Amino acid sequence: MKPPMLCLLLLFSFIFFSFQKDKSKVTLHEIKVAAPFNMLGISVPDFSKCSKLPITDFGAVPGDKEKVTRAIARAIDKANEIGGGIVIIPEGEWLTGKIHLKSNVNLHLNKGAVLLFSDNPADYLPAVHTTWEGMECYNYSPLIYVYECKNIAITGEGELKARMDTWRIWFARPRPQASSTYTRT
Repeated sequence: MKPPMLCLLLLFSFIFFSFQKDKSKVTLHEIKVAAPFNMLGISVPDFSKCSKLPITDFGAVPGDKEKVTRAIARAIDKANEIGGGIVIIPEGEWLTGKIHLKSNVNLHLNKGAVLLFSDNPADYLPAVHTTWEGMECYNYSPLIYVYECKNIAITGEGELKARMDTWRIWFARPRPQASSTYTRT
C-alpha cells in the first residue's frame, strides 16, 4: 500500500471512530454517601429514557417455564443490544429458570408480578464463574446472575420467589474434618 493511501485510511478510521457515539441510553447519577471515611460517590443508573420491553412481546406464556425463560433472555439481549432497556415482568406468576443480566438492563417487576424460580437443578446449568463461601469456583448459576456488567438494576413492586424443596438438602453442612475422631496406631 502506498504511503498516501495508508495516511488516508488512517485519517478515515480516526474520523469514523471519533464520531461513533456511546450507544448506551442509560445515564448515571452520582450519590454522595456520608461516611466516617473517604468514600467515592455511588453511580446509580437512570433508565427513564430507555425502551420498555415486556416479556410477553418476546413470547412469554404464564405457566410455560421454557417460553418464559427464553422470552426473558431475548428481552435482556434486546435491551443490551439497543444500549439500554427495561425488561418488564407483568402482573401474574411467571415460572422461570436462571436469568443472566447484561449491561444496561433494568429488570422491572410490575406490582403483582411474581418471578418464580424453578427447583430443577438442570435449569441452572451450565456452570458459571462464581464464589461459594468465599472461594472462586464454577457452580450452578444463581437465580439472577450478573458478571462483568455495568448499569444494571432490579426494580419494581413485584416479588422474586424460589422453590426451595430441592435445594434444602444443601443447607446441611458436613462435620468439619478437624472435629472427626480418629485413633493413632
